[in-house]
Parts: sequence; C-alpha cells; structure tokens
Amino acid sequence: MSAVAAGIIMHVLLIEPDVLLAKTYMAALRKQGHRISHSVTAQQAIAAADARQPDVVVLTFAIARHNGVEFLYEFKSYTEWRDVPVVLLVSQLNHDMAQRESLRHELGVREVLIVSQLTLKKLCDAVANVGRPAL
Repeated sequence: MSAVAAGIIMHVLLIEPDVLLAKTYMAALRKQGHRISHSVTAQQAIAAADARQPDVVVLTFAIARHNGVEFLYEFKSYTEWRDVPVVLLVSQLNHDMAQRESLRHELGVREVLIVSQLTLKKLCDAVANVGRPAL
C-alpha cells in the first residue's frame, strides 16, 4: 500500500551524492506519495533540514567531505532533529560499522540497507516502517 493510500505523507531528506541514484530513489519515494528534499553534501543537508524539518533521513554512508557518522553526529546535535529516524545506505565494506548497535541507537539509525542488495521496494518499505507522519 502506498503512503497516499494509507494517508501517510512524509518529508524525506535524501542525502545521496550520486545524482542518478538519487533520481531513482526520489522517483520511487515520490510514487509512494512522499515529499523529497535531495542533498549531495552534508552542508546542503543541514540547510535543507533547517528549511523544512524532515520526517525521515535516508543517508548514503559515503558523502563528500564527511562520512555518514560525522554527518549524523552534527545533525543529531540539534535538539529539533534528535528524534528524526534514519535509514542508512551502506556498501558491503561499511556494513560492519553500521551493525554496531550502540552507535546505531545513539545516532537514530533505524534501518541499515546494503546498496548491493537494495531494491526500490526495500527502500520504500524501510522509509514507511521507520517514518512518522508529516505535520
């Protein structure tokens, strides 16, 4: 069931440096009825979140000049964003780091998806499962 059919529309902040992947992810999430803000860098993501509070963050672990953990520490340092759930997209190489339960909990990572095994359905399901409705 899509978000539109379920009546749950969320604002998703997508942080993905690969523009082609980002377009694919955004198309799938928009098809589910979500509003999307796309950022390529951590700085753009902070500005986008400041402009519009996200309900869910979808973050690729490898972003320019930061990694996902550095970005999340900065993002979660703002009180208004502490409870925003995160879907983390990792390569197989980063998978061990993402499985560290204490770090995941501290940074609000609710789902970890391995990019090589990712389908658009898995991404949309993860967003739906961790998200909270937009106000």
